[in-house]
Amino acid sequence: TFESTVNTDSIMSAVKDMVAAYNEIVDLVNNLVSTKPDRSYAPLTDDQKEEMTEDQIEKWEKKAKEGILFGDDLLRNLSSDLRFVAGGSLMTELEKIGISEASGYSSNGKLTIDETKLKNALETEPDKVAKLFTDKDNGLMTNMKKVTDSYAKTWGTKGSLIARAGSEAAATSLTDNEIYTSMKDIDDIITQLQSRLKSEQDRYLSQFTTLETLIAQMNSQSSYLSSMTGGY
Repeated sequence: TFESTVNTDSIMSAVKDMVAAYNEIVDLVNNLVSTKPDRSYAPLTDDQKEEMTEDQIEKWEKKAKEGILFGDDLLRNLSSDLRFVAGGSLMTELEKIGISEASGYSSNGKLTIDETKLKNALETEPDKVAKLFTDKDNGLMTNMKKVTDSYAKTWGTKGSLIARAGSEAAATSLTDNEIYTSMKDIDDIITQLQSRLKSEQDRYLSQFTTLETLIAQMNSQSSYLSSMTGGY
């Protein structure tokens, strides 16, 4: 019927959107973890920035940030977990309805859809298709939610990515995360070192001033004695 055709088309569209979003995450994570940094692009100093245009600074800093997460353990774990979202027995069943892992090592676990096969499954075995996505123990959407919650949950016990870097979606996490804490600790150390440096500068300046005064007094005494002895 027309209604069933519309429903099938709507579900097909939703599945394609979901797979596209999943593949986009897989690409993003694997690009971040596999891109090596270019050590020739060090952070710019204030003096260097003064000699560059805003466009040059923007391009330089973008290049300097590339590879900053190369080999990051947390992202490597995420990449691995994403591969198991549709792994094992679930993948075997998904392949029967037209959803399979893309071939080639570089695919990194991305999914591909045989639209003809999936449409046929939706028309002939809609309940089976629904279960493969929503089964509470091993459904594709269930597994996906477990992974996203584990890494990106913004309420209750925060996901590991939120705990590491915070998120604008969880305002309190912006100042309650590992990176912010590390930055604050570094700022505190810098402040302490600057204070020690100032104390050392003041101490040496005081010594210098005292010695200069002593030298001046000695020179004055020498001149006085020379005048008293007629230069002998």
